[in-house]
Amino acid sequence: MRERSGAALMLVLWLIVILGAICTEVVIATRSTTAVAANYRARAVARYAAESGVTVAVATLEDSLARAIDAGTRRDYLNHLGRALGTGDQLSLGDGRAAVALIDVGSRLDANTADAESLTTLFSFFTDPLEAANVAAAMRAFIGGDVDTLTPHPLKSLGELTLIPGVPRGLAERASEFLTVDGDGTINSATAPEPVLAAAGGELRDEPSRILVVSRGWLEGHPLTHEIQAVYAVVGSDLTLIRWREGDL
Repeated sequence: MRERSGAALMLVLWLIVILGAICTEVVIATRSTTAVAANYRARAVARYAAESGVTVAVATLEDSLARAIDAGTRRDYLNHLGRALGTGDQLSLGDGRAAVALIDVGSRLDANTADAESLTTLFSFFTDPLEAANVAAAMRAFIGGDVDTLTPHPLKSLGELTLIPGVPRGLAERASEFLTVDGDGTINSATAPEPVLAAAGGELRDEPSRILVVSRGWLEGHPLTHEIQAVYAVVGSDLTLIRWREGDL
């Protein structure tokens, strides 16, 4: 009788252990599912906020250009993109937040289309002439296609500069704020800094021909951020989408 009672007790204890393990796994799985759902929501809100930032920026720009009373007013507005959105560069959308910045693409030298001489001139502002020439040659060989492969590798983002053999990371980072991959071959002489003007080899303009809208969105209190980079051509008072890049940061 005692043996049966002992066996029954052991069975009960084993059942308790098994049930405890199952409950633990259920709790862990529930927490994991909750975390996945929270991250999914954060990503969705972040993207929505970032896209809303682009939409608001484009609408503000087009409305302001349409209301410009003359060419001088238009140029003044376009050449001061840092203040073009007013308070519209910060958005609150429920729990979503967005921050928007506008960049005059014509104030930078296009890394994909600039020739070796122009690139050498630009890099000479940040290093010695010999290294500047070597880096420029390495870039042209990589982007335009070298004599061995003849395969061009146009850059899709400035972050890819550091992937080019022969381009030091430090130099790429210092020069990146003067470069773009979204140009149309023109330079805005009203906003381009000295290194870009010295290296400029294309047509000079007095206002932007392209604008890069950079919008970052996030869920308040969550670390995930979604960034959209949208390039627009300025055509009269309208903005025409040229390129769109996005991803989580």
